[in-house]
Amino acid sequence: MLTIVEPTETVDFKENQRLLNRYRYIEHELVRMLAGWLPATPHMETKLEMGRLLWEDAQHVQQLYLRLREVQRPAFRPPEDPALERLMQEAIHAPAAEDFLAGIFRVIKPSLVAAYERHAAQTYANPDAPTRYYLRHTLLDEREQLAWGQAALAQHPAGEWEAYITALLHAAGGAGGLEARGAAPVAPACRREFRAPRSAARDARFSLDMSSIVRPAADDRAGQRFDEFRNYAQEVLAAETCALLLYLTPGMRWEFTYDLSRHCYDETRHCKFGIEWLARHGFDYTNFPQNTKVYAWRSQYDPATQYAMLTMGNESHVFEYRRARRREYQALGDRLSEQFVSYDMADERQHVAFGHKWLPELLRWQGEERKVEAFIADAVALWEREYVSGAMPIH
Repeated sequence: MLTIVEPTETVDFKENQRLLNRYRYIEHELVRMLAGWLPATPHMETKLEMGRLLWEDAQHVQQLYLRLREVQRPAFRPPEDPALERLMQEAIHAPAAEDFLAGIFRVIKPSLVAAYERHAAQTYANPDAPTRYYLRHTLLDEREQLAWGQAALAQHPAGEWEAYITALLHAAGGAGGLEARGAAPVAPACRREFRAPRSAARDARFSLDMSSIVRPAADDRAGQRFDEFRNYAQEVLAAETCALLLYLTPGMRWEFTYDLSRHCYDETRHCKFGIEWLARHGFDYTNFPQNTKVYAWRSQYDPATQYAMLTMGNESHVFEYRRARRREYQALGDRLSEQFVSYDMADERQHVAFGHKWLPELLRWQGEERKVEAFIADAVALWEREYVSGAMPIH
Protein backbone atom coordinates (compact mmCIF):
# COMPACT_ATOMS: atom_id res chain seq x y z
CA MET A 1 0.00 0.00 0.00
CA LEU A 2 1.42 3.37 -1.02
CA THR A 3 1.69 6.05 1.60
CA ILE A 4 0.75 9.68 1.01
CA VAL A 5 3.84 11.86 0.76
CA GLU A 6 3.45 15.36 2.07
CA PRO A 7 5.30 17.83 -0.21
CA THR A 8 7.76 20.29 1.28
CA GLU A 9 7.03 22.95 -1.36
CA THR A 10 4.93 25.84 -0.06
CA VAL A 11 3.90 27.39 -3.38
CA ASP A 12 1.16 25.18 -4.80
CA PHE A 13 -0.79 25.69 -8.05
CA LYS A 14 -3.33 28.15 -6.58
CA GLU A 15 -0.68 30.07 -4.70
CA ASN A 16 1.40 30.20 -7.86
CA GLN A 17 -1.50 31.83 -9.73
CA ARG A 18 -2.07 34.35 -6.95
CA LEU A 19 1.58 35.33 -6.66
CA LEU A 20 2.28 35.55 -10.39
CA ASN A 21 -0.76 37.75 -10.88
CA ARG A 22 0.35 39.93 -7.97
CA TYR A 23 3.86 40.31 -9.38
CA ARG A 24 2.42 41.10 -12.82
CA TYR A 25 0.28 43.85 -11.35
CA ILE A 26 3.23 45.40 -9.52
CA GLU A 27 5.58 45.32 -12.52
CA HIS A 28 2.84 46.56 -14.86
CA GLU A 29 2.14 49.56 -12.64
CA LEU A 30 5.87 50.28 -12.34
CA VAL A 31 6.14 50.52 -16.14
CA ARG A 32 3.40 53.12 -16.23
CA MET A 33 4.71 55.10 -13.25
CA LEU A 34 8.25 55.24 -14.62
CA ALA A 35 6.81 56.43 -17.94
CA GLY A 36 4.83 59.16 -16.20
CA TRP A 37 7.85 60.43 -14.30
CA LEU A 38 10.35 60.21 -17.18
CA PRO A 39 9.48 63.61 -18.76
CA ALA A 40 9.11 65.16 -15.30
CA THR A 41 12.57 64.07 -14.09
CA PRO A 42 15.11 66.90 -14.46
CA HIS A 43 18.41 64.99 -14.16
CA MET A 44 19.28 63.87 -17.69
CA GLU A 45 21.32 60.77 -16.87
CA THR A 46 18.56 59.52 -14.57
CA LYS A 47 15.91 60.31 -17.19
CA LEU A 48 17.77 58.27 -19.80
CA GLU A 49 18.18 55.32 -17.44
CA MET A 50 14.44 55.37 -16.75
CA GLY A 51 13.85 54.43 -20.39
CA ARG A 52 15.91 51.29 -19.84
CA LEU A 53 14.30 50.54 -16.49
CA LEU A 54 10.72 50.73 -17.76
CA TRP A 55 11.63 48.59 -20.79
CA GLU A 56 13.18 45.94 -18.53
CA ASP A 57 10.10 45.97 -16.32
CA ALA A 58 8.00 45.51 -19.46
CA GLN A 59 10.06 42.39 -20.19
CA HIS A 60 9.18 41.12 -16.72
CA VAL A 61 5.47 41.72 -17.33
CA GLN A 62 5.75 39.93 -20.67
CA GLN A 63 7.39 36.89 -19.07
CA LEU A 64 4.75 36.79 -16.35
CA TYR A 65 2.06 37.16 -19.02
CA LEU A 66 3.45 34.20 -20.98
CA ARG A 67 3.28 32.04 -17.84
CA LEU A 68 -0.05 33.35 -16.56
CA ARG A 69 -1.86 32.61 -19.81
CA GLU A 70 -0.78 28.98 -19.36
CA VAL A 71 -2.09 28.62 -15.81
CA GLN A 72 -5.19 30.85 -15.72
CA ARG A 73 -7.86 32.51 -17.84
CA PRO A 74 -7.83 35.45 -18.26
CA ALA A 75 -4.09 35.91 -17.90
CA PHE A 76 -4.40 39.39 -16.35
CA ARG A 77 -6.61 39.74 -13.28
CA PRO A 78 -6.90 42.37 -10.55
CA PRO A 79 -4.75 41.52 -7.50
CA GLU A 80 -7.82 41.41 -5.23
CA ASP A 81 -5.87 43.16 -2.50
CA PRO A 82 -6.99 46.75 -1.79
CA ALA A 83 -3.85 47.42 0.25
CA LEU A 84 -1.59 46.48 -2.66
CA GLU A 85 -3.69 48.52 -5.06
CA ARG A 86 -3.43 51.52 -2.78
CA LEU A 87 0.36 51.14 -2.60
CA MET A 88 0.73 51.05 -6.38
CA GLN A 89 -1.75 53.90 -6.87
CA GLU A 90 -0.01 56.10 -4.31
CA ALA A 91 3.63 55.51 -5.25
CA ILE A 92 3.46 57.90 -8.21
CA HIS A 93 2.36 60.90 -6.12
CA ALA A 94 5.84 61.67 -4.78
CA PRO A 95 6.91 65.27 -4.11
CA ALA A 96 9.97 64.99 -6.39
CA ALA A 97 11.66 62.58 -8.79
CA GLU A 98 14.24 61.45 -6.25
CA ASP A 99 11.50 60.63 -3.73
CA PHE A 100 9.57 58.68 -6.36
CA LEU A 101 12.64 56.66 -7.29
CA ALA A 102 13.53 56.04 -3.64
CA GLY A 103 10.05 54.61 -3.06
CA ILE A 104 10.50 52.28 -6.02
CA PHE A 105 14.14 51.22 -5.73
CA ARG A 106 14.64 51.31 -1.97
CA VAL A 107 11.23 50.03 -0.87
CA ILE A 108 9.06 48.25 -3.47
CA LYS A 109 11.70 46.53 -5.60
CA PRO A 110 13.71 45.05 -2.70
CA SER A 111 10.50 43.44 -1.46
CA LEU A 112 9.76 42.21 -4.98
CA VAL A 113 13.23 40.66 -5.28
CA ALA A 114 12.76 38.88 -1.95
CA ALA A 115 9.39 37.56 -3.13
CA TYR A 116 10.87 36.30 -6.40
CA GLU A 117 13.70 34.54 -4.56
CA ARG A 118 11.32 32.85 -2.13
CA HIS A 119 8.96 31.84 -4.93
CA ALA A 120 11.70 30.29 -7.07
CA ALA A 121 12.90 28.30 -4.05
CA GLN A 122 9.48 27.16 -2.82
CA THR A 123 7.56 26.24 -5.99
CA TYR A 124 7.54 22.73 -7.47
CA ALA A 125 10.86 22.59 -9.33
CA ASN A 126 9.92 20.39 -12.28
CA PRO A 127 6.15 20.97 -12.67
CA ASP A 128 6.66 24.73 -12.41
CA ALA A 129 10.00 24.89 -14.23
CA PRO A 130 8.82 27.63 -16.67
CA THR A 131 8.02 29.94 -13.73
CA ARG A 132 11.41 29.30 -12.16
CA TYR A 133 13.10 30.04 -15.50
CA TYR A 134 11.32 33.39 -15.86
CA LEU A 135 11.97 34.36 -12.23
CA ARG A 136 15.70 33.55 -12.45
CA HIS A 137 16.11 35.75 -15.50
CA THR A 138 13.96 38.53 -14.07
CA LEU A 139 16.12 38.50 -10.94
CA LEU A 140 19.20 39.28 -13.04
CA ASP A 141 17.57 42.55 -14.10
CA GLU A 142 16.07 43.35 -10.72
CA ARG A 143 19.33 42.93 -8.81
CA GLU A 144 21.12 45.18 -11.30
CA GLN A 145 18.31 47.71 -10.94
CA LEU A 146 18.69 47.69 -7.17
CA ALA A 147 22.42 48.35 -7.53
CA TRP A 148 21.65 51.22 -9.93
CA GLY A 149 19.13 52.68 -7.49
CA GLN A 150 21.55 52.44 -4.60
CA ALA A 151 24.21 54.35 -6.54
CA ALA A 152 21.84 56.88 -8.11
CA LEU A 153 20.18 57.72 -4.79
CA ALA A 154 23.28 57.53 -2.59
CA GLN A 155 23.07 61.25 -1.73
CA HIS A 156 19.30 61.28 -1.29
CA PRO A 157 18.31 60.87 2.38
CA ALA A 158 15.38 58.70 3.37
CA GLY A 159 12.51 61.01 4.25
CA GLU A 160 8.83 61.28 4.93
CA TRP A 161 7.76 60.01 1.51
CA GLU A 162 9.92 56.89 1.67
CA ALA A 163 8.56 56.15 5.15
CA TYR A 164 5.03 56.46 3.76
CA ILE A 165 5.71 54.01 0.91
CA THR A 166 7.32 51.63 3.41
CA ALA A 167 4.21 51.76 5.58
CA LEU A 168 1.95 51.16 2.56
CA LEU A 169 4.04 48.14 1.58
CA HIS A 170 3.82 46.83 5.15
CA ALA A 171 0.04 47.24 5.07
CA ALA A 172 -0.01 45.10 1.90
CA GLY A 173 2.06 42.33 3.47
CA GLY A 174 5.04 42.98 1.21
CA ALA A 175 5.23 42.30 -2.51
CA GLY A 176 4.05 38.73 -2.01
CA GLY A 177 1.38 39.62 0.55
CA LEU A 178 2.76 36.99 2.94
CA GLU A 179 4.21 39.20 5.68
CA ALA A 180 2.41 40.40 8.79
CA ARG A 181 0.35 43.43 7.86
CA GLY A 182 0.42 46.81 9.55
CA ALA A 183 -2.18 49.53 9.66
CA ALA A 184 -2.78 51.64 6.57
CA PRO A 185 -0.89 54.95 6.94
CA VAL A 186 -2.23 58.46 6.44
CA ALA A 187 -0.78 60.28 3.44
CA PRO A 188 1.90 62.83 4.45
CA ALA A 189 1.67 66.54 3.77
CA CYS A 190 4.49 66.24 1.21
CA ARG A 191 2.30 64.15 -1.11
CA ARG A 192 1.87 65.88 -4.48
CA GLU A 193 -0.88 64.74 -6.83
CA PHE A 194 0.83 63.58 -10.02
CA ARG A 195 -0.31 65.12 -13.27
CA ALA A 196 0.76 64.10 -16.77
CA PRO A 197 3.69 66.46 -17.49
CA ARG A 198 3.09 68.86 -20.36
CA SER A 199 6.59 70.29 -20.18
CA ALA A 200 9.89 68.40 -20.23
CA ALA A 201 12.07 68.97 -17.18
CA ARG A 202 15.81 69.67 -17.50
CA ASP A 203 18.43 70.19 -14.82
CA ALA A 204 20.36 73.41 -14.36
CA ARG A 205 23.23 72.37 -16.66
CA PHE A 206 21.10 72.91 -19.77
CA SER A 207 20.05 76.05 -21.56
CA LEU A 208 16.68 76.01 -23.29
CA ASP A 209 17.54 78.94 -25.55
CA MET A 210 17.94 77.57 -29.08
CA SER A 211 18.80 80.96 -30.56
CA SER A 212 22.51 80.22 -30.15
CA ILE A 213 22.32 77.29 -32.61
CA VAL A 214 23.50 78.20 -36.11
CA ARG A 215 22.72 75.68 -38.83
CA PRO A 216 25.74 74.75 -41.00
CA ALA A 217 25.80 75.55 -44.69
CA ALA A 218 24.77 72.77 -47.08
CA ASP A 219 28.35 72.38 -48.35
CA ASP A 220 29.85 72.28 -44.83
CA ARG A 221 30.04 68.49 -44.55
CA ALA A 222 31.90 68.45 -41.23
CA GLY A 223 29.41 70.93 -39.81
CA GLN A 224 26.51 68.85 -41.10
CA ARG A 225 27.91 65.73 -39.43
CA PHE A 226 28.40 67.53 -36.13
CA ASP A 227 24.90 68.98 -36.31
CA GLU A 228 23.40 65.55 -36.96
CA PHE A 229 24.89 64.05 -33.83
CA ARG A 230 24.18 67.13 -31.74
CA ASN A 231 20.56 66.55 -32.77
CA TYR A 232 20.79 62.90 -31.74
CA ALA A 233 21.52 64.18 -28.23
CA GLN A 234 18.06 65.81 -28.41
CA GLU A 235 16.17 62.55 -29.07
CA VAL A 236 15.24 62.24 -25.44
CA LEU A 237 12.36 64.48 -26.57
CA ALA A 238 10.94 61.57 -28.57
CA ALA A 239 11.42 59.26 -25.57
CA GLU A 240 9.52 61.74 -23.42
CA THR A 241 6.63 61.76 -25.90
CA CYS A 242 6.52 57.95 -25.95
CA ALA A 243 6.58 57.90 -22.15
CA LEU A 244 3.74 60.42 -21.96
CA LEU A 245 1.68 58.35 -24.42
CA LEU A 246 2.29 55.20 -22.42
CA TYR A 247 1.13 56.96 -19.26
CA LEU A 248 -1.96 58.46 -20.93
CA THR A 249 -3.23 55.16 -22.40
CA PRO A 250 -3.84 52.73 -19.51
CA GLY A 251 -6.87 51.28 -21.30
CA MET A 252 -4.93 50.07 -24.33
CA ARG A 253 -4.01 46.40 -24.64
CA TRP A 254 -0.86 45.15 -22.91
CA GLU A 255 0.85 44.52 -26.25
CA PHE A 256 0.64 48.24 -27.06
CA THR A 257 2.31 49.13 -23.76
CA TYR A 258 4.96 46.51 -24.45
CA ASP A 259 5.80 47.93 -27.90
CA LEU A 260 5.67 51.52 -26.69
CA SER A 261 8.07 50.73 -23.85
CA ARG A 262 10.55 49.53 -26.48
CA HIS A 263 9.97 52.66 -28.58
CA CYS A 264 10.66 54.80 -25.51
CA TYR A 265 13.80 52.84 -24.64
CA ASP A 266 15.09 53.10 -28.22
CA GLU A 267 14.78 56.88 -28.15
CA THR A 268 16.81 57.12 -24.94
CA ARG A 269 19.46 54.98 -26.64
CA HIS A 270 19.43 57.28 -29.67
CA CYS A 271 19.99 60.23 -27.36
CA LYS A 272 22.97 58.35 -25.95
CA PHE A 273 24.28 57.91 -29.52
CA GLY A 274 24.60 61.67 -29.69
CA ILE A 275 26.06 62.01 -26.20
CA GLU A 276 28.66 59.31 -26.89
CA TRP A 277 29.54 60.67 -30.34
CA LEU A 278 30.04 64.16 -28.96
CA ALA A 279 32.13 62.84 -26.06
CA ARG A 280 34.37 60.82 -28.39
CA HIS A 281 34.96 64.02 -30.36
CA GLY A 282 35.79 66.05 -27.26
CA PHE A 283 32.45 67.78 -26.63
CA ASP A 284 30.29 67.92 -23.51
CA TYR A 285 26.66 67.51 -24.57
CA THR A 286 25.44 69.62 -21.66
CA ASN A 287 27.00 72.67 -23.34
CA PHE A 288 24.32 72.56 -26.04
CA PRO A 289 20.75 73.78 -25.46
CA GLN A 290 17.75 71.44 -25.35
CA ASN A 291 14.74 72.25 -27.51
CA THR A 292 12.07 71.28 -24.96
CA LYS A 293 9.51 73.28 -26.94
CA VAL A 294 9.13 70.19 -29.17
CA TYR A 295 7.73 68.15 -26.27
CA ALA A 296 5.47 70.95 -25.08
CA TRP A 297 4.11 71.39 -28.60
CA ARG A 298 3.42 67.68 -29.13
CA SER A 299 1.97 67.13 -25.66
CA GLN A 300 -0.95 69.52 -26.26
CA TYR A 301 -2.49 67.05 -28.72
CA ASP A 302 -4.41 63.83 -28.11
CA PRO A 303 -2.37 60.58 -27.90
CA ALA A 304 -3.20 59.36 -31.42
CA THR A 305 -2.20 62.69 -32.99
CA GLN A 306 1.04 62.72 -31.02
CA TYR A 307 1.90 59.19 -32.08
CA ALA A 308 0.92 59.79 -35.70
CA MET A 309 3.07 62.94 -35.90
CA LEU A 310 6.02 61.08 -34.35
CA THR A 311 5.83 57.83 -36.35
CA MET A 312 4.23 58.95 -39.62
CA GLY A 313 5.83 62.40 -39.54
CA ASN A 314 9.30 62.51 -37.99
CA GLU A 315 10.25 58.87 -38.29
CA SER A 316 8.80 57.84 -41.64
CA HIS A 317 10.37 60.88 -43.34
CA VAL A 318 13.91 60.35 -42.04
CA PHE A 319 15.10 57.41 -44.15
CA GLU A 320 16.20 59.19 -47.31
CA TYR A 321 18.29 61.59 -45.23
CA ARG A 322 19.76 58.82 -43.06
CA ARG A 323 20.64 56.63 -46.06
CA ALA A 324 22.48 59.56 -47.67
CA ARG A 325 24.37 60.22 -44.44
CA ARG A 326 25.33 56.55 -44.11
CA ARG A 327 26.70 56.47 -47.65
CA GLU A 328 28.70 59.60 -46.91
CA TYR A 329 30.15 58.13 -43.71
CA GLN A 330 31.06 54.92 -45.52
CA ALA A 331 32.89 56.96 -48.16
CA LEU A 332 34.75 58.88 -45.45
CA GLY A 333 35.69 55.71 -43.60
CA ASP A 334 33.86 57.07 -40.52
CA ARG A 335 32.79 53.73 -39.05
CA LEU A 336 31.56 55.21 -35.76
CA SER A 337 29.06 57.52 -37.44
CA GLU A 338 28.08 54.82 -39.94
CA GLN A 339 27.36 52.28 -37.21
CA PHE A 340 25.31 54.68 -35.10
CA VAL A 341 23.18 55.68 -38.09
CA SER A 342 22.72 52.04 -39.16
CA TYR A 343 21.32 51.05 -35.77
CA ASP A 344 19.16 54.14 -35.67
CA MET A 345 17.61 53.25 -39.05
CA ALA A 346 16.87 49.70 -37.87
CA ASP A 347 15.04 51.08 -34.85
CA GLU A 348 13.17 53.69 -36.88
CA ARG A 349 11.85 51.04 -39.27
CA GLN A 350 10.37 49.25 -36.28
CA HIS A 351 8.89 52.48 -34.93
CA VAL A 352 7.12 53.24 -38.20
CA ALA A 353 5.79 49.66 -38.11
CA PHE A 354 4.54 50.33 -34.56
CA GLY A 355 2.67 53.36 -35.89
CA HIS A 356 0.97 51.34 -38.62
CA LYS A 357 0.21 48.55 -36.17
CA TRP A 358 -1.23 50.59 -33.31
CA LEU A 359 -2.75 53.77 -34.75
CA PRO A 360 -5.95 51.98 -35.88
CA GLU A 361 -6.51 50.60 -32.38
CA LEU A 362 -5.50 53.85 -30.71
CA LEU A 363 -8.06 55.69 -32.83
CA ARG A 364 -10.78 53.26 -31.78
CA TRP A 365 -9.73 53.63 -28.15
CA GLN A 366 -10.07 57.42 -28.48
CA GLY A 367 -13.42 57.19 -30.22
CA GLU A 368 -12.04 58.85 -33.35
CA GLU A 369 -14.52 58.69 -36.25
CA ARG A 370 -12.16 59.53 -39.10
CA LYS A 371 -10.76 56.63 -41.11
CA VAL A 372 -7.16 55.75 -40.33
CA GLU A 373 -5.79 57.00 -43.67
CA ALA A 374 -7.58 60.33 -43.32
CA PHE A 375 -6.46 60.75 -39.73
CA ILE A 376 -2.82 60.07 -40.63
CA ALA A 377 -2.99 62.47 -43.58
CA ASP A 378 -4.37 65.19 -41.31
CA ALA A 379 -1.73 64.50 -38.64
CA VAL A 380 1.13 64.63 -41.16
CA ALA A 381 -0.25 67.87 -42.61
CA LEU A 382 -0.36 69.32 -39.10
CA TRP A 383 3.21 68.12 -38.50
CA GLU A 384 4.39 69.79 -41.71
CA ARG A 385 2.53 72.99 -40.93
CA GLU A 386 3.60 73.36 -37.31
CA TYR A 387 6.78 71.29 -36.83
CA VAL A 388 8.62 71.31 -40.15
CA SER A 389 8.03 75.05 -40.37
CA GLY A 390 9.65 75.47 -36.97
CA ALA A 391 6.66 77.40 -35.58
CA MET A 392 5.41 74.80 -33.08
CA PRO A 393 2.67 77.04 -31.64
CA ILE A 394 1.18 76.29 -28.25
CA HIS A 395 -2.55 76.69 -28.83
